[in-house]
Amino acid sequence: MTIWVPELAKSNQPTYLAIVEAIGDAIRMGQLRPGDPLPTHRLLADLLGLNVSTITRAYREAARRRLVGGEVGRGTYVLGVASEAALFALQHRPEGGVIDLSLNMPPIAARDSDLAAFTERLGTVEAARLLHYPSPGETLVHRQAAAGWMKRRGLEADPEGIVVCAGAQHAMDTAISFFQEQDEVACEALVYPGLKAAARHWQRRLHPVAMDAEGILPEAFEAACRSGLRLAVVSPTLHNPTTATMGIQRRKKLVEIARKWDVILVEEDVYGLLQEDAPPPLVALAPERVLYLTGLSKTVAPGLRIGYLLFPPGLRQRMRDAEHHTTWYVSALTMALATQWLQNGTAWRRLLTQRRELAARYRLCQKHLQGFKWRGNSHCPHVWLTAPPGGSATFAKRALATGVVVVPSSVLAAGRLPSEDGIRISIGAAPDRRTLAEGLSRLAALGS
Repeated sequence: MTIWVPELAKSNQPTYLAIVEAIGDAIRMGQLRPGDPLPTHRLLADLLGLNVSTITRAYREAARRRLVGGEVGRGTYVLGVASEAALFALQHRPEGGVIDLSLNMPPIAARDSDLAAFTERLGTVEAARLLHYPSPGETLVHRQAAAGWMKRRGLEADPEGIVVCAGAQHAMDTAISFFQEQDEVACEALVYPGLKAAARHWQRRLHPVAMDAEGILPEAFEAACRSGLRLAVVSPTLHNPTTATMGIQRRKKLVEIARKWDVILVEEDVYGLLQEDAPPPLVALAPERVLYLTGLSKTVAPGLRIGYLLFPPGLRQRMRDAEHHTTWYVSALTMALATQWLQNGTAWRRLLTQRRELAARYRLCQKHLQGFKWRGNSHCPHVWLTAPPGGSATFAKRALATGVVVVPSSVLAAGRLPSEDGIRISIGAAPDRRTLAEGLSRLAALGS
């Protein structure tokens, strides 16, 4: 096997960035293809005469750009489909530019009067205070505000049981880290990439559980429990990527099985408040065994990196032991902004705005995707296109050739092979409805 080595002589950039750019160029030129392994940190350092720390920094930046990934036992390898990797793979810039519908995020406006109003009200003394660590008092006030936010979801949350994290992804990473005795974690057969990343980080194997249009199948979940699994991550409301929402009877059955086999559930509910009249979360049905996970970046503002873990009373000691891994990662400035918005109603008003905008974007999907089989919800930031023509991998490549970036099921599979062939289209990622309509029109042309 030929070992790929970057050519750095002509670059004027810092060495680690030159390596990242070389990786991108190699992908664009076809010298590196999805799944290709890269040299180990030590080997590439030796080949280039550099410190290992430089290679580590380069690979870390390449992973941040989603050009490469890494797994225990596989090393570092080229990703198949990712936002920046896909752009590097373009042979030419399509007419009309690139429309990236790969990142799951709520719609954002070009200007934000709410943020401007917050910063304008800050005095010099208060502004300086927000550049320090959050105080215990400020953290408690924010936990109380977070409990009020959860109450909108029908939960009576004890503020003392809430762990504040630097975003929902950090919350998921933290939740998995608490259960070091669990080598394997049950989850939906299709999951969002952040869960896969957290599992890799903590060297946990994901155990995919079969799904239908309502989410995890109870019989498949019980089979996983029977095999010895005692920890499961589930997303029962507006599941990412399939948009599935469990009905109340399915939720009750899932909880019944978890109690029978003494399984701890981590409930990812970052979209729970987007869906009007959503069924109650699992934690409301089984508060003794559910870690409830939510946040603000998917509903209020993508840059508001605040996430929450609500712990059952029996697991509070684990929560206290992990304080330095959670709340200390949150900046006082971010916490102050979130506290104010939660208290004065700005957060809720913004969420209602997201609902209206997503409903308008959903109607665009109804108009442009008529020729496809697809699933969605009027308040969900993504739709799921099933059985795309030619298969999801081919369809994603054809979409890329037209300048539209979407995510095939291979990237979202918890196991080695996806359980359902599909494409996730993140309708919230487009900067405006006009751009989304153009992207959907290009995708529609691929089905004709």
